[in-house]
Amino acid sequence: MNRVNLLVLIDQLEALVEKAPEVPLVGKVLIDADELFDLLDIIRTAIPEEVRRAEAVSSEKDKMIADGQEQAERMIAKAEEYAAKLVHNSEIYRQAEAESKLLLEETRRHAEEIEQGSREYAQQVLSNLSDALTKTLQVVEAGKKELDKETTNGV
Repeated sequence: MNRVNLLVLIDQLEALVEKAPEVPLVGKVLIDADELFDLLDIIRTAIPEEVRRAEAVSSEKDKMIADGQEQAERMIAKAEEYAAKLVHNSEIYRQAEAESKLLLEETRRHAEEIEQGSREYAQQVLSNLSDALTKTLQVVEAGKKELDKETTNGV
């Protein structure tokens, strides 16, 4: 079950309420309890899949951050190796030292950008997933409350 299907289920739940016949003068609707419970059961089974997707995204974020750090460490090691090779004489050494510092700083800055981008991407995906799950839970709770009201009122 993917996110689109979960949203389709929410739309079906909303359509169930919208197409239900109204009870005159009380502003309530009559909903087929079996149809509502069937739809709620399907939604309940879809939510754990969304949670698994969130965990997968979180793992992907952690891997992206680790990969970014490894790449940065390799780049730093190459920069340090390059700097060591440039120790030929004092003038070349000074130039090499300046270049290696710049390269090292640029490498660190690039690594930070990669890490920040990974974090922002993961944060956005998790935020979107959180919003979808919150909406789903609100719809389910509203359906339960409506069913409870109907049961209490003897409708």
